[in-house]
Amino acid sequence: MRLIIILTLILGINSYKAQSISENKLIGKWILVAETDSFPTDIEPLTENETDSESDSKSELTTTLTFNKDKTIFINQMGNEYDSTYKLSDSILTIGNRNYILVEINEKKLIYKNKGGLFNKHYEFKKIK
Repeated sequence: MRLIIILTLILGINSYKAQSISENKLIGKWILVAETDSFPTDIEPLTENETDSESDSKSELTTTLTFNKDKTIFINQMGNEYDSTYKLSDSILTIGNRNYILVEINEKKLIYKNKGGLFNKHYEFKKIK
């Protein structure tokens, strides 16, 4: 019985550490580089804006997410700006009241998909800051 309790504590601590590592990787500014549907004929990668100029007209047509340490997120979706909150629990990323499944996250790439949606839409972001 003690062994089960000790293993449960060890696994719980490791799970918490893994989640905090993923959460730390989220912090920063991300730009949407691809949005795909479940149907291969619908896949249309977005063009990536290489300039960092905020006044460039192409930057207004991009979608960016800025994750902050205080669990807030700033969203610029093609010129429409929103403030919200986010939460990461296991592989579920909650932005506002929408849930997404975290597919991949590392220092340069973030991929998540709609959770429970009609279509299997994936969003791929590249870290820019």
